[in-house]
Amino acid sequence: MEYFSYSSLESFNKCPSQFSFRYIDKIKNNDESIEAFMGKRVHEALEYLYNEVLQNHFLFIDSIIEKYHENWEFHWHDRIAIVHKDKSIKFYYELGEKCLAAYYRNYNPFNQPVVGTEVEFIFSINSTNNYLLKGIIDRIDHDGDGNYEIHDYKSGKRAMSQYQANNDKQLALYQIALEQNYNNVSSVKLIWHFLQHNLEIKSSRNSIQINKLIEDTKLKINKIRKKIDTGEDFLPKESILCNWCYYWEECSAKNGSNPYI
Repeated sequence: MEYFSYSSLESFNKCPSQFSFRYIDKIKNNDESIEAFMGKRVHEALEYLYNEVLQNHFLFIDSIIEKYHENWEFHWHDRIAIVHKDKSIKFYYELGEKCLAAYYRNYNPFNQPVVGTEVEFIFSINSTNNYLLKGIIDRIDHDGDGNYEIHDYKSGKRAMSQYQANNDKQLALYQIALEQNYNNVSSVKLIWHFLQHNLEIKSSRNSIQINKLIEDTKLKINKIRKKIDTGEDFLPKESILCNWCYYWEECSAKNGSNPYI
């Protein structure tokens, strides 16, 4: 593999088989959970909002909701799965609207010092560039004096605790990317927006924590590379997450298609 990502490394943690199907065998699957679909449409609406802010344009909530509606209709397809059968399409559609409305109420008039939205990075965690990662940061703010913020929008049902935020690896990896690509970085705040809960959680990392994360990440990549090089099996790890997995037909631990989606 040329590049790794936080998502691919987490996939390996959760189930090595799923990781292999998706990232090594590159088995494409057009199925998508409605939670993921709704989350993408909310992200797009917030990206639209802040791109307008960057151009000094003020948007009313109606324009943001309209963009959400347009993208929902444009991207809708017949392979979207609803695992929770007691929930309807309308429920998720309106849930996205509520997330956007609550966010708008909280942060209007949007005077945050935004410098980028959906910023894609390819970065290295060692000097020889043989541990390359890539990722997309939802939003970057900068006060002009070396102080940066990495913002991440979460539209899922669960929110992190402060302890979980303090130990989260995704935004900490993105901090490495930011520090490599921006000049004169004096501080970085990591900020999560849990949109269903109308909740903002902040954290930060020091150099000791970042260095430990780098070493842990290298060890995990080495483990994956060893399996690939030796032909060792990527064995399945069964859990409740199997209910959301689209690789049942390929998986040695399952039979047939996933009945939950």
